[in-house]
Amino acid sequence: MELYAGREYNRASKDLQKALISASASLYERIKAYEAQNISFENIYNDDKVKYDKHGQFYTYKAKKQNLQIRMLYAYIFINGTAVIIIADFTVKKKNNKDYIKEFDSMNTADPVSLYSGYQCVYSC
Repeated sequence: MELYAGREYNRASKDLQKALISASASLYERIKAYEAQNISFENIYNDDKVKYDKHGQFYTYKAKKQNLQIRMLYAYIFINGTAVIIIADFTVKKKNNKDYIKEFDSMNTADPVSLYSGYQCVYSC
């Protein structure tokens, strides 16, 4: 699995970067568990952990890592046979604030493959 992210990731604190990598690894483990049962990513339903909200070709992943409530907008694709998670956007949720949903909606028309070509690999396992 490779993790790709944009400039926002580089601007985040080191603790938040580590939390995003940890959250992405947890997400990938959940997806791999489905794939081990011959359930493709597209056919994962009713798992709010993996696909909390849908925004175009992206999904929201909810995680709590390092005492941070993270909301991560991501896409899961395969590039040259390698699983790739693309972090299109992320936020640290505070209290009952759902303003991040409007920000995530701005990615409704974005294409994950075009983002992939402009983003950098921040983690590989």
